[in-house]
Amino acid sequence: MTIFYVALNDKGQSGPMIGCGDSIVATGTPPVIYASQAEAAMSDLITDRDARHGQSGLVNTLSDAHLEFVSSSVDGDTVTVELTGDLASGGVCDDPRIVAQLTYTAMVAAGTGEAKVLINGIEVNKYLSRK
Repeated sequence: MTIFYVALNDKGQSGPMIGCGDSIVATGTPPVIYASQAEAAMSDLITDRDARHGQSGLVNTLSDAHLEFVSSSVDGDTVTVELTGDLASGGVCDDPRIVAQLTYTAMVAAGTGEAKVLINGIEVNKYLSRK
């Protein structure tokens, strides 16, 4: 299973570049059997309480989130993931980190090219902008 974390100030060297000069980096987990790969990956990501991952230097901007997986569905090349709970951002640089962790993890798990992540029914970008 693939989960995405953030390499701070990496400038796209370790993965696609996201806001504030960071990179979003794919990491592997031990095999997990679920009915839904999207559910498995997203659940693993949102329940991870480690803010930093060992000597890798990767950061988990969702470590303080209180989210629960509700459902996922695929329509064409887009996966929609619904989460409930609460999510706080550390500011303008954390917003794209959070969005990237959620969307990249959902896309890879579902095998799609796009992801739409909803928190309490609100698209994640809009959810973060109202905080």
